[in-house]
Amino acid sequence: MKKVTAILEKGKDGYGVSFAEFANVYSFGETLEQAKQNAVEVLETFIGYAAQLGKPVPSALRGEYELKFEFDVSTLLEFAERTVTLQALARASKINPGQLSHYKKGVKPRPAQRQKIVDGLHRIGQELLSVS
Repeated sequence: MKKVTAILEKGKDGYGVSFAEFANVYSFGETLEQAKQNAVEVLETFIGYAAQLGKPVPSALRGEYELKFEFDVSTLLEFAERTVTLQALARASKINPGQLSHYKKGVKPRPAQRQKIVDGLHRIGQELLSVS
């Protein structure tokens, strides 16, 4: 099954959604759940309009596809801080806490750095799950 990536970014009034595979297709929601639902709807609308206008539907949206949601790094770090400190994440990800703070403020990391952050959060989650 094809995957389409929706990138969630927290703003002042809610969550914006952009799509890695499609330029100029956006959505928004005041809450995280609303943003996810609106992302599904905007893709359905996009497909409908393309068909209505006789334009080709992008191959990623033909047939069945899975919508994968990812936070941008700034939103990911803000979300993670509800549960874990940047210090703990720095230890788990082996990224300097000062650098994590820059990313939280909106500095865009390289993809490899983003993956280290995600892996660090997963490690923390696994450690928490191992406690009974």
